[in-house]
Amino acid sequence: MNGYMGKILRVDLSSKEISIEELNMDIAYQFIGGRGYGAKVLFDELPVGIDPLGPKNKLIFMTGPLTGTPAPTSGRYSVSTKSPLTGTIFDANGGGYFGVELKRAGFDGIIIEGVSDTPVFLSVINGKAELNDATNIWGLDVFETEARLKQIIGEPYARVACIGPAGERLVKIAAIMNDKHRTAARGGVGAVMGSKKLKAIIVKGSAEIPIANRYAFMKEVKRCINVIKGHPVTGDGLGRYGTAILIHIINKAGILPVRNYKSGFFEEAEKVSGEYMAKTILKGKKGCFACPIMCGRITNVKLPNGNILETEGPEYETIWAFGPNCGISDIEAIAIANDMCNKYGIDTISMGQVIAFLMACYENGKIDAKNIGFEPKFGDIESLYKLIKMTAFREGIGNILAEGVKRASEIFNAEDYAFHVKGLELPAYDPRGAKGMALAYATSNRGGCHLRAFMVAPEILSIPRYLNPNSYENKALLTKIMQDVFAVLDSLILCKYSTLALFSTLNFEPDFYARLLTTATGFYVDREEFYKIGERIYNLERLFNVREGFSRKDDTLPKRLLTEPLPDGPAKGEIINLDRLLNEYYAIRGWDYNGVPTDKKVLELGLTPLYDGPKIQVAIDERYMKDALPIAEAAYRGGADIIEAGTPLIKSEGLRVIKEFRKLCPNATIVADLKTFDTGWLETELAAENGADIVTVMGATDDYTIKDAVGAARKYGLKVMVDLMNLKDPISRAIEVEKLGVDIVCLHVGISAQIREREVDQKIAMVESLVKSVNIPVAVAGGIKLEVVPLLVKAGAKIIIVGGAITKSANPEEATRRFVTTVRKLWNEYKQKLTSSSPKG
Repeated sequence: MNGYMGKILRVDLSSKEISIEELNMDIAYQFIGGRGYGAKVLFDELPVGIDPLGPKNKLIFMTGPLTGTPAPTSGRYSVSTKSPLTGTIFDANGGGYFGVELKRAGFDGIIIEGVSDTPVFLSVINGKAELNDATNIWGLDVFETEARLKQIIGEPYARVACIGPAGERLVKIAAIMNDKHRTAARGGVGAVMGSKKLKAIIVKGSAEIPIANRYAFMKEVKRCINVIKGHPVTGDGLGRYGTAILIHIINKAGILPVRNYKSGFFEEAEKVSGEYMAKTILKGKKGCFACPIMCGRITNVKLPNGNILETEGPEYETIWAFGPNCGISDIEAIAIANDMCNKYGIDTISMGQVIAFLMACYENGKIDAKNIGFEPKFGDIESLYKLIKMTAFREGIGNILAEGVKRASEIFNAEDYAFHVKGLELPAYDPRGAKGMALAYATSNRGGCHLRAFMVAPEILSIPRYLNPNSYENKALLTKIMQDVFAVLDSLILCKYSTLALFSTLNFEPDFYARLLTTATGFYVDREEFYKIGERIYNLERLFNVREGFSRKDDTLPKRLLTEPLPDGPAKGEIINLDRLLNEYYAIRGWDYNGVPTDKKVLELGLTPLYDGPKIQVAIDERYMKDALPIAEAAYRGGADIIEAGTPLIKSEGLRVIKEFRKLCPNATIVADLKTFDTGWLETELAAENGADIVTVMGATDDYTIKDAVGAARKYGLKVMVDLMNLKDPISRAIEVEKLGVDIVCLHVGISAQIREREVDQKIAMVESLVKSVNIPVAVAGGIKLEVVPLLVKAGAKIIIVGGAITKSANPEEATRRFVTTVRKLWNEYKQKLTSSSPKG
């Protein structure tokens, strides 16, 4: 087992039981480690709808197969959980040395579950894990906690990940801190740790990490290091000026958010830039484990009492959050605010956004200074300090700010001033002037995040190539590719700054990383497999969120960004057409109109669809294309699984209608209702060439025609549905055609029968009998209305074909949605009854 230690530590805080289990190599091969492995465990083990701060949530610390190896930037670890801030699946990762030490202690990860009745800390020393009483360190800040724990266990070189006062008080923007100033910051992971009464984890180990082919691996390591050191950004700029080198670049592009996203240009940017820091407060630089970039800052600043504070940072995002976003241009004040957050254990991006939100609310009369105790004005440094401390300790107005900007804005009735996606506060790039970044924010599985796809790199930095920031062309595809690649990097786990040097084209090719993974583990992973692993991780996370109720409605941006153009600066006048981006992105992703991964995409990636019940097929029997297309689009928007081009429509407009349906419904399953009676191969081939997924053949035709159609369908990747209309004994014929290889049989009474007899109740017994007689899905059609759907679901129909009840309705989209919602609700209730009634052994 190379690249891995082969062990996972599972800690049940409720029972105080600690167990060691083998790393699941099937999961490791498909999801690698880190973020991917954590996502798989959460998806498999978390019940739907749990309270993120309740005992059923899990907190998973994971390393990756490259963690602790000489691979450049391999010092990271990830923390996965369900976020109390967003309600989504979530992972945050941190640098430094904690992840390396955890792996050297003998474990690839730790799964924390349950809730302790008293504060505890976990020690993991050279393969031995133990829970210890933390009553005497509960209440200490991050810096004090780390120092005390090293004294307690007598290991001065051990590494600590802990929470501060914010995590203890379940502040929903609380971070998990390690190595004092490194952090897994976002999403309230610190609050989850606090809810479990777990104060800290301290690790120490000396185990060697096995490598599959050390000679080849070191050759790839040296190649990567040479490229990173030779790049002007990673080899010079970031080391010389830190991440704050971005201040001038982003400001000159006109997308540096100022005073709560009111503007995109900060006139005093020079005073908070990396160049200015280098001339004033910078005293040295620092890197994480195995990092040739060394972007970390060691700084000295003067405190209000005159004493000198030696600290680390601040980084670019923090400078922006407490600086331009709050109207502050004092770099020493920003550094002090950063140190306070590290001490208390708070995410600086979210903290700065929440404070800027409050300042905007005050400026616009949404809150009164009397309710706060002071005037939180933009540019006021004292307000900045006060609000950080009040939030960390949930004092006064801080108790509301501790809930995050989304909840605070609801309390203050001030949603227009809250800048977040899915509850996660936005970072330091105004997406109105970078369309790829806009899409990346909106579709991030963890909420408003720049690290799911750092589209700023090509759009603003011209890395690896220039991409027009205000163009929509190819943004959906490139965002998708970067999201997938970054998902694997978060699973290896490596720092994304390395990509600034190691990507060479806009395909964001992961070749360097794939070779590192292959030589370290012995898994053969080429470029295409790397992309596929990333896509699998991203879709699994999406399925988790869909299961929790997230959909297209949540893939959005704050109102101001969609309705108000940037008022000034180089990007003046820019705004976002998000629907255009989403439609293209979903089509490329293989998701439906509502952002749900299709069964086809899910199965292609080796995952399991969330829903396995009956599907709604909308039969569009209009005569003319102009009438049919709006209905098809409405049905697709309403969530129809299958769109049917009916026989009258195909006879009137030809098979080109299939192509038009595909344009409007890119990821729907499309049926060409040809009702083939002869030339089975030819008609199936023509349907395939026009983009159909299913073709219909009449059951009354001869076996040769059906075999012909099945043969063509296998060649072109289609399915064959046999229509049993007008047969005296449809069940016997269904049994026969199943043996011929057809995929679906359809019990169909035909249009004329619909006109004469609108009731379908008498068909139910036949549906039940047919379902029991064959092992392939049974579709049912013929005058179906909403009230008969429960009978069809109970009878076992797998496809419910609806025509006029949708196509003739005043609002086909809403009508489709009602059918889809009803069927899924009925199916879920039916499954729950089966589960509850099944014997337990």
